[in-house]
Amino acid sequence: MRLAPIVACTTALLCLFAFAAHSNPLSRWQISCGVDAGSIAKKGKTYTFKTSSNQCPGDGPQWKQRAEIYSDRVKPDHMGSYLFSSTISMTTNAQQKWDIFQIHDGRRSCAPPLKVSVLGNGHLELTSDVNTGAGEENCIRGKLSKSRSPQKQKLNGTTQKLDVLIEFTGEAGFIATVWLDDKVQLQGTYQPPNTPGAFQSKFFYFKHGVYSPERWDYVLVSEDLSVKKVKVK
Repeated sequence: MRLAPIVACTTALLCLFAFAAHSNPLSRWQISCGVDAGSIAKKGKTYTFKTSSNQCPGDGPQWKQRAEIYSDRVKPDHMGSYLFSSTISMTTNAQQKWDIFQIHDGRRSCAPPLKVSVLGNGHLELTSDVNTGAGEENCIRGKLSKSRSPQKQKLNGTTQKLDVLIEFTGEAGFIATVWLDDKVQLQGTYQPPNTPGAFQSKFFYFKHGVYSPERWDYVLVSEDLSVKKVKVK
């Protein structure tokens, strides 16, 4: 397959080449669960997310706010690398914890295999749970990265470049790397759990937007959003 020009080379000499692929399920997006009128607007490759009630019937009452889009699926044995990229700007006066990017796998409770969360102070962290049954009491909390990002997600409307590289291993796992403004912030590896009774991934798909325990006023603009299949050199 012919390779397109280089997408990005980081200071760590990691170069990404985009495939000229015609079919990429992880680049096809739709609104997740429905939202309040006007909470998600799309113009070209730009999405604008605003405060919405959580309209997902499967969520618990502890999650009061959701305005997200989600992609099509790939199988858990899928192998390949995908680069999620967007120029984002968040405008809010609140200091809340929220999820900006996720990978889901069909589980009905607990955190998914990957959450990129923005903390109240703006730092990022990676979270993942092992799900052994229904209810929060059956969630084994875990983090894919022990540290928080050195840089912060700004909350004053300043634009920042967000990149998330997902390298699917073909064995129901992946490696995740997160950049802000072309600087590596976090990296973690998800492997299928060997805990007895643990949920095993049925598929993987991406989510993007704002998902949070509390309802609060914000505007998140995500410009030039893309997901490209890439070759990591």
